[in-house]
Amino acid sequence: MDVSSAVACASDTIAAIATPPGTGGIAIIRVSGPSARQVAGRVFRPARQQRSEEPSQGHRPKWRAKLGGVFDSNGQFVDEAIMLSMLAPASYTREDVVELSCHGGPVVARAVLQAVLDAGARHASPGEFTRRAFLNGRIDLGQAEAVLQVISARTDRARRSASAFLSGQSGSIVSESREAVVQLMTRIEASLDFPEDDIPQIEVIEIGETARRIAMDLYGAASEVYRGRILWEGASVAIVGRPNVGKSRLLNALLREERAIVSDWPGTTRDTVSEVANIRGIPIQLIDTAGMREPTDAVERIGVERAKGALADANIALAVVDGSMLLSEYDQAIVAITPEDRTIVVVNKSDLAAAFDDGDLRCHVGNRRMLRVSALAGSGIDQLEAEIEALAMAREGHFDDGARSFGTRIADCLRRSAAALDDAARASSDGVPADMLSIDLRAALDALGEITGETAREDVVERIFEQFCIGK
Repeated sequence: MDVSSAVACASDTIAAIATPPGTGGIAIIRVSGPSARQVAGRVFRPARQQRSEEPSQGHRPKWRAKLGGVFDSNGQFVDEAIMLSMLAPASYTREDVVELSCHGGPVVARAVLQAVLDAGARHASPGEFTRRAFLNGRIDLGQAEAVLQVISARTDRARRSASAFLSGQSGSIVSESREAVVQLMTRIEASLDFPEDDIPQIEVIEIGETARRIAMDLYGAASEVYRGRILWEGASVAIVGRPNVGKSRLLNALLREERAIVSDWPGTTRDTVSEVANIRGIPIQLIDTAGMREPTDAVERIGVERAKGALADANIALAVVDGSMLLSEYDQAIVAITPEDRTIVVVNKSDLAAAFDDGDLRCHVGNRRMLRVSALAGSGIDQLEAEIEALAMAREGHFDDGARSFGTRIADCLRRSAAALDDAARASSDGVPADMLSIDLRAALDALGEITGETAREDVVERIFEQFCIGK
């Protein structure tokens, strides 16, 4: 990273509304930078004079809250507010930070912000506060990405995963691996500085074995990061089957609410119905599709085509069949067009007498997962959710990497680092001199440094912070 960016970043004072838009209890206007306290002092008047407005340098508290009022550039009263001052480095950005908490209306919040801007602050760009926290060394780049994930988390499980990364718990593999690789390089560099103490080949092989062990840990960590990514992005599940097998009732059972219209009349669902369910902490987009059969009219034909499109686009398919009726050719045909590796064949209506046993169905199911449920009675739904979770967490190869979201960059760095360590291990086994191993070890270190931001390109940093909202 070019340190000039950090210097330029710290040269001015920025401000923005830090709370979500809309009406609420309070709104917070955040100010950060070298002139934060001076800017706030131009707009804020305390309700009563403190005994000592400026205590001695050695006894100044790091945080201070005052009740008072905000006044605009014309001296007009704007609103009551509480001013919270946080002195560097004891703040989110490690700069002087002042937060003005006023009443939570959008109009008054904008008026307070405008007063602050008129007093000399610049409006912050998206993610600029967190960017300053990164550039000033409070958090690393991976933790900055975790901030974005915490904000965007749609389930508590996703929030916990992001919080673990933000606190450094999940990032320990990076620091531990970096330290281990540095130790390997130190041993090699010591031999270059003192050639008379050249490292024997047996020790070179040991270095390679250590590199291979670190690589295995990093490969495992990369897989964990990819699996964690699903908690943020979620997965899509298409519910397909012929008419009247209970697809809409199954959707309602998974949602735990009556969302789709249920009727004994075949063909009630003429178009796709989509809702998001929280299934074991994973945001799952459930798509109830029209019954697949020979269309009887143009509208139904469109519904069937959309059902096929939803099946093609979905990460997971639930192929629903009616367990109280013999399998039809349509049942078999629908199951046949679903992907084996990400389909669950759901035998619905298990509360009724079974018309066939599992063995009769297995020859049509192949390697697909199979489960009996009753969407009406609710039996088997918990197990179905467990099967959906298992398939969702295993969908590493089904991400659309056109969108470089949280986890992709980190997992790629972990894997590139692991691959470089594998190269070093193979080279040591092939008798390559120790000094040549340092090239692969350096590549491994650089890849790990991209996670923390030490070796990340400026355009990568820009792409991360441009995803943030203004005020964070």
